[in-house]
Order: sequence, then structure tokens, then C-alpha cells
Amino acid sequence: MPHVMPLQADDPRRVGRYRLIGRLESRMAADGSTPRVFMAKLADDGDVIVTLLGRERVADPAARDRFTAEARVARRVAPFCAARILGAGIERGEPYLVAEYVPGPTLTEAVVREGPMPPTILTALAIGTATGLMALHQTGLVHGRLGPDHVVLGPDGPRLTHFGITPPYGAATPAADLSAWANTVIFAAVGRPPVGPQDLAALPDDLQEAVAACLAPDPGSRPVVRAVLTRLLREHDLSSGLLAEGARQARAAARAPETAPLPRQPAAIRSRSGVVVWAVACAVCVLAITVGAVFVFRSRHGAAGQTGAPATSLPQPLPSASAPAALAGSWAGPVHQTSPVLTVSVRISLPAGSATGTISYPSLGCSGTLAIVAVGSGRLTLDQTISSGRSNCSDGVVTMVSGPGGTAAFTFQRPGGNNPAGTLTRGA
Repeated sequence: MPHVMPLQADDPRRVGRYRLIGRLESRMAADGSTPRVFMAKLADDGDVIVTLLGRERVADPAARDRFTAEARVARRVAPFCAARILGAGIERGEPYLVAEYVPGPTLTEAVVREGPMPPTILTALAIGTATGLMALHQTGLVHGRLGPDHVVLGPDGPRLTHFGITPPYGAATPAADLSAWANTVIFAAVGRPPVGPQDLAALPDDLQEAVAACLAPDPGSRPVVRAVLTRLLREHDLSSGLLAEGARQARAAARAPETAPLPRQPAAIRSRSGVVVWAVACAVCVLAITVGAVFVFRSRHGAAGQTGAPATSLPQPLPSASAPAALAGSWAGPVHQTSPVLTVSVRISLPAGSATGTISYPSLGCSGTLAIVAVGSGRLTLDQTISSGRSNCSDGVVTMVSGPGGTAAFTFQRPGGNNPAGTLTRGA
């Protein structure tokens, strides 16, 4: 639970309809400012977090309008593994945000007290934090400061807290969020800030490839969070949607609410004041991966230049995903859905040796890309991103299973079930 300090003499006692009861240690924001953060109560005695952002945030009418618009978008973040933004306003010329209070220890506190997380809990944490990021990214926002201090292990699973309400700006980008997510998962696996690519050896096999991809030196080559979450959930039923299933799987990392403050943490990675150490350690990790990420970008030979463990202790290179021979090529056929009743044609191209392909629904005027996120025996799971005709088609998860005589079973998974399905023919 947060360390609540007494209000200072110049702190307000009330903001809007919220009564402030104590001050929380503030953290520097991505723009260099240091907002003031408070524990507060509603009239019904419910706890919330109130953040005063500083008068410079609304210094002119255009800035006020921008803040109002951004806060409105933030309130639409889906309530899956991210603390909800409950309200916003401007009080005495200073803007404020009201966020849900999530009881429970931060990831830093839990790891310092208990050590590295076991594989099952670690996987649930990775899924939950990726789910929270997807909830943010799909509204057009980024977190901007993701790290173990900003992940709370709540009673329903991990939740992202203290995220920004501005769209991508400067160094705060979706790709940067994915790199921060990967370093956060490594922190939970090794019990300390990451120091280099050798730390990936501590991850279970089902996490290694996804985490390594998010640490690619080139931000443009990192996957989007939807593809990461789809990969992590490839063995689960996605008929309820990625966010709902991600939140369900994340519950394995839930914690009962703390009844007393946790002991103050060692200075090296203290939850409330160790942000600088965490940031520096992550920067070292990213630099080490940029210089020596042999397992991702080169052959398993020629490991000179790596720091830390010898090359033999590093994970072996993970091959790029590609369609198996039974599913590579061009496919076409009818796809049927039951609610509403509709039959449409689908065309798919999966070039041999490539991790991506294309898909189109000619009768609906839709087309887009497919990215392979899981490969099984005669089975492919692909992330569909629609680029043209989004008013008629949506993003989602496509599954193809090879069948007899040059056929493949096609399923498109979507929220609510009633998944469209059909049989495609090669080269049709």
C-alpha cells in the first residue's frame, strides 16, 4: 500500500468534491515536471488518487482545451488491468486528475520482499501488464513511464498506474512502452533491475521470444502490443476478446489487499524513490542489448562484445516465424457467420518464409495485413490488422488449420463468440 505522508502547510485540503487526506511521494513526469499526488476520499469514504498537474499544463486557452480533450479520452480506457481515470477538472487554475486507487503492493515492493516470481505468476504478470498497455494504446494514449513502481498487484491482478493522458509525444511512444514492458517482466523474473541480454535466460520459454522482440534496438521493428498479447494468449480461448481473456489470465498474479504498510525498501531499488536507479538500469539493459543482442540479430556464433555471462549461457537464437509449407501460399474461399447471418469471400496470401501476409474481404471492400503470432503442427495463429474498409471489418485473430486436399479451416475470433468460419482452398 502507498506510503502516505501528512499534508504540508501549502497543500490544498479539498480538490473538487474530493477530500485530501495525505500526500504521496511524487515522481517526475515524462515532460520533466513533478506533479503533486495525494490520497483522497469521496463523500462515501471511497479512496481515490488525486494528481495536481501544475498550472503550466493549462497556461493558455489552447492548452486548457487540449487537457480537457485528453482527459476525456483517458476516461474511455477500457477497465482491463489499468487503473481507471475517474474524473478530471481545473481547480483554482490548476488541472487535476482523479484515478482509481488500487490496493496492493507495487511490483517493486513484492519482488524486494519475496524475490523473483515463479514462472506461473510471472506469465500472469506479463499477460496482465500487456493487457493494460493494450487498453491504453487502443485509445491512442501511451503510458510513458512504465516500470515496476507503476505496476500494482491488486486483488484482481496486476494493474498499470500513473500513466500519462497525452498521445505519443517525444520519447513516449508505443514502441518505448513495449521496451519498458519487457524490462519490467525481466525485473520480476530476476529480482533486480535488468543488466543485459543474459537476463532473458531467466524467463520461461513461452515469454522469451515475446520479450526479446520488444527489446529490439530499432523501435520500428518491435511488435505492437496487440501482437504481443495475442502471442501470450495463443493457447487460450479468445472468443471473449483479447482484453477480457488477458484480464482473466492475469488474476493468477492477484494479491490480497495489504492491511499495513510494507517495510521501507532498500535504497538500491526502493519503490517510491528508486525510479532513477530503475531508469538507469533499464538504459544500461537497452544499451547492452543494442550492442550485444546476439541471440536476436546474428547467428549463435560470434558472441564477442557481450557483457556479463559467456555466450553459452545466453538463450539460443529464436527463428523468425513463418508459415509452414502446408499453409504457405494463396488461399480463398467463403466464410460464414451466424449473427447476423452473412457469407463473404476471403482471400489470403502467406508468402513462404515470411512472418507476414495479406488478407482481403472483396465483397466488403476490406483489406489488411496478417502477422504470424503462433505456429503449431499444421496450425497458424495470425493477428489481423485492417488498413482499408475499417467501417465494415475489424481487427482480430485469424486461425488457419491445414486440411486434406489443399484445404484449410479458417476461423476469425471476435468478442462475444459467433466466430465466422469457413474452408479455404489453396490457389483458388
